Parts: sequence; structure tokens; C-alpha cells
Amino acid sequence: MADKAEFSFFEDVIKEQFDGVYQKRYNLLREWSSMQSLIVVSAIDEHYDVLISQSELNSVETLAALHELVLKKIV
Repeated sequence: MADKAEFSFFEDVIKEQFDGVYQKRYNLLREWSSMQSLIVVSAIDEHYDVLISQSELNSVETLAALHELVLKKIV
């Protein structure tokens, strides 16, 4: 099993939330919506036990930056 702190594990968790349309600058996806935000936040909570606010989610532009944010919040 991959280490949850590894970017590749995080990327796979997020990729699962998109229906075949994925890119590392997730906020540029045409399909991105408030519902998609909730789904991603829920997946992060489920896999990392970390809650991300909407403003925190909006403050990052890349998946790598979101990953860094999640790692900083792990207690």
C-alpha cells in the first residue's frame, strides 16, 4: 500500500473523483463546480481525516499545492 503522504497516493484519491477528465490544475476543469468541490473535500476527509474549507480550497491552484495544504493539516 502506498504511503498516504506520497503525492502519487493523493493524486490517485483525487483522480477517482473525476469522470475520466483530470488534470493537475484541477481548478481549471470545465466540469469544476461547487458539487465537485464538496466531493473532493469529502474524499480528503475520508482518506486523510482532514477538513478543508472552501476558502482554503480556493486558495490553491494545483494539486501539488492542495497536497501540501493537506499534509500541513495532518495532526
